[in-house]
Amino acid sequence: MLVDVYGILKEWGVTTYKVINEDDLREITLGASILATGGGGDPEIGFLWALNVLKEQKDIVIIDPLDFPDDALAVIAGCLGAPIVLTEKPPNGKEVLWGIDGLRKYLKKEVKAIIPPEAGGVNTPVPMAVAGVVGVPVIDADGMGRAFPELQMTSFYTHGVSPSPTAAANEKGAITIVDTENALMAERITRNAAMAYGGISWIAGYPMTGKELKKAAIFNSISKSWELGKVVYRCRKFHDDPIESVVQIIGGFRVFKGKIIDISREFGAEKTKGFSMGKLTLEGLDDYSGSRAFVDFQNEWLRLEIDGRVMCLPPDLILILDSETGEPIRTDIVKYGYRGSIVVVPADEKMRTEMGIKAFGPEYFGYNEPYVPVEKLIK
Repeated sequence: MLVDVYGILKEWGVTTYKVINEDDLREITLGASILATGGGGDPEIGFLWALNVLKEQKDIVIIDPLDFPDDALAVIAGCLGAPIVLTEKPPNGKEVLWGIDGLRKYLKKEVKAIIPPEAGGVNTPVPMAVAGVVGVPVIDADGMGRAFPELQMTSFYTHGVSPSPTAAANEKGAITIVDTENALMAERITRNAAMAYGGISWIAGYPMTGKELKKAAIFNSISKSWELGKVVYRCRKFHDDPIESVVQIIGGFRVFKGKIIDISREFGAEKTKGFSMGKLTLEGLDDYSGSRAFVDFQNEWLRLEIDGRVMCLPPDLILILDSETGEPIRTDIVKYGYRGSIVVVPADEKMRTEMGIKAFGPEYFGYNEPYVPVEKLIK
């Protein structure tokens, strides 16, 4: 059995850590949902899951990735599937715990920490909640610095960490263990499991040592989410411009403001592949009057074109935020008439490696165009 989180930290000699309260959790969840580039699922689900853990008097403790011992084992925990299905099919809260237990038995090793797979309204607070229940720390890092639709689309994978074995569980206790050397095959099998479970599965995977984590993870993504959420809430309170504040924190560029005048969705893709897919058309407002923007999505916003000019390609980030509140507009809730500002952000350098561009760059998503960094495109 695992000792409690403070016993683990004492064993490691770690004295610097953050214990999360309800306000912190609310800020982190909002910030992670902003970074999720339109995906990441319904943040209310993630927030309430983690809030319930706090109300059960269990501590959620965040540590710096550099304080995680090289020989200790960490795993991701989170959700895989179509965000729109998640909204209609909420979890019971035990799925990820069953997956971690199945992975522990399969590996015959104890899990000493949880790391979020991505930045997202679900896949940031849920790993935090799981860590609180299991009694281990959560690492202030993730595998994307944003959200992406597929299991292998991580800095973990592109820096040598296999997603296998991965355990996928549903709300009825069914568990699928996927173990293959082929990362794309691991994605396909895990996705098929999610489809068999009704469109959503809850996963634990990417087992990695502290040494591997320090090489592959994107550091301090929870802290960045926290800072974003805190400043957006502050802007709402004092009626400041949240878009400008977001841009200042994450180093992005505001490139458009408009109203959504058309949405094309491929609902069949959600049923057969576990994705929400389609395209938005936005009509420019204010300084952008007369312009049009087109945004493609596959769970997350992928490609931005304004007046016939490509302005952002994956893995760089596209954020569509409510201009007044800074609330992220997500692919699973977007509707005709929504108004928002578009911000584009350079991806973390760990996502921009040659292998990264091959694994989740434009060509992987079917675009016949080379990757060009967003800071060059907007010039």
